[in-house]
Amino acid sequence: MPQKNKTPFFFNSTKNMFVKAINWIVKLPKAIFDIKLSHNTGTKILSLAMAILFWIFVMDQVDPEITRIIENVPVQLTNTQELDQNNLKIMNQTDYFVNVEVTGRRNNVLSLNAKNISLWADLRSVRSGINNVYINSTINSESVSIKAVVPNEIVLTVDRVVSLPKPVQIIISDQYQDTLYQKNLEVTPLEIKVTGPESLVNSVSYLGGTISVGTLDNDYQREVSLVPYSFDGEVVNGVTLESSYANISLTIGKNKSISIEPLVTGVPAEGYKVVGITVNPQNVTVQGDVTNIDDITTLMTKEIQLNGDETATLIVEKELNLPEGITVSTGIPTVQVEIQIEEVQTKEFTFAINELPIVNLNQGFITDLNSNDGVITVKVTDIESVIAGLSKNDLHLDLNFSNVTEAGNYRLIVNYSSVNNLENITIDPEYVDVNVSEGSTP
Repeated sequence: MPQKNKTPFFFNSTKNMFVKAINWIVKLPKAIFDIKLSHNTGTKILSLAMAILFWIFVMDQVDPEITRIIENVPVQLTNTQELDQNNLKIMNQTDYFVNVEVTGRRNNVLSLNAKNISLWADLRSVRSGINNVYINSTINSESVSIKAVVPNEIVLTVDRVVSLPKPVQIIISDQYQDTLYQKNLEVTPLEIKVTGPESLVNSVSYLGGTISVGTLDNDYQREVSLVPYSFDGEVVNGVTLESSYANISLTIGKNKSISIEPLVTGVPAEGYKVVGITVNPQNVTVQGDVTNIDDITTLMTKEIQLNGDETATLIVEKELNLPEGITVSTGIPTVQVEIQIEEVQTKEFTFAINELPIVNLNQGFITDLNSNDGVITVKVTDIESVIAGLSKNDLHLDLNFSNVTEAGNYRLIVNYSSVNNLENITIDPEYVDVNVSEGSTP
């Protein structure tokens, strides 16, 4: 009879025995730990050693299939040029790593590392918004295959790239010196384009540049670096500026308190006199360029012309005569000028010559003034307010004999003094004739 069926039976039987042997060898490490060494210790140790050697031999020669997870395998992004062509940008871009589960013969699996695995995510289908991009994979091994990629997608947040102009704003970090202030600040350019993801560009409120003015005492020009700030004053990262600098030109002004001097020309009506001129306020604070204002010591009002018919005090509102580039810090550049005008009057007083005080007459001399019944007339011409309160007691006349050294006839000047410092005094007569003789006063 033909024996063609014996070969398959023998093969299957041998195969079953071989599989059982493999399973026993695989379970051998666990069995080793279950052996109790209380009896026949030497025989058991020898058996254990032989079993271990046999297990190593079989594992090395048989090479069973195993599964292994390779961690932190990098994922490459491909077709990134598609993003640039579509004006798109990945918002959360970073280095992407995933775990890869592989299966295959033990020796091949154990010798495998992340460099043998290629993972990539194709960005051709990416659009603005949140994208789940599938991870493609290949492995550089014929005997090992990829069982799973965990996770098998990466999540990309993609935004549209835009360019929008944003205003340039100069931030002053401190205070000007007490008398100084900012007169003018020119910034070039006033706007600069900001490019980046639309959400970030829209969050930019202004491009800020910071300067310090606490030590400035003159005009200032410089280039200032700019930083994008949000509406909350936070720095916005992830955008680019068309230019990161702006040019500023700062003009410094100065405040100064200046005294005012009224300019009054002409005279009042005949018989009247300007007795005083006052201005309110007496000082005014002005401002202007530092170089110009330091040279100013007083400010004149515009001219006030008296026409020759004024008979009473005048109060006039008059503008200040301000130099070019100088302005008043507060209020209207006018002041109130009061021109005090009074009538000029004359008052007359009479003094008896024999009542005039005699001063510095040497002892041993006498005069004939007691017998002189003449009078001295004193006329005082002054403004009404002075004349009205003037009395004879305010005037002092005397005859001074300090130059008389011998008897004889003399013409002595009538001396005058007053506590009121009167200016226009007329004394008639100005001289008194007197005879001086030797003798003593009875």
